[in-house]
Amino acid sequence: GMGGFGKTTLLKQVNNNFCHQQHNFDVVIWAAVSTLQDDIGKRIGFSEDRNWKEKSLQDKAVDIASILSGKKFVLLLDDIWEPIDLTQLGVPLQNLNDGSKIVLTTRSAGVCDQMDAEKVEVSSLAHDEAWKLFQEMIERSTLDSHTSIPGLAETLARECGGLPLALKV
Repeated sequence: GMGGFGKTTLLKQVNNNFCHQQHNFDVVIWAAVSTLQDDIGKRIGFSEDRNWKEKSLQDKAVDIASILSGKKFVLLLDDIWEPIDLTQLGVPLQNLNDGSKIVLTTRSAGVCDQMDAEKVEVSSLAHDEAWKLFQEMIERSTLDSHTSIPGLAETLARECGGLPLALKV
């Protein structure tokens, strides 16, 4: 979905839930697209290995695959703009059959199609939901401070078009 729908916020919530709750994955990896291979390497223990940092992308991919192939993992990827060949980076896609998961956010349905990803569409909030969220963002005393404020606030919430990020900012 387009920007402002809360895709990154949802993915962060998923990551935080894994951090604070019991789960049956061996490793949970949050990786930035620009440093994807290094982020995965850090999360599985290669960050302290000076030799690993100097390896080629192919050698790093072999190392990553050798570790992740024996693990059940969750890979969280935010804001993907173009398809990524995860196998080239060392992510063993065959593990997805054994319960490993890859979750990504993107604005592009085409990226989902090209990466053979199951789509979960996010959309704007209905006005009632948007107004409720907006009210949670401001102090009740502010709304009650003048008789014209609730009407102005509701108009402002409507102008945000149900986009959670716009309502929050």
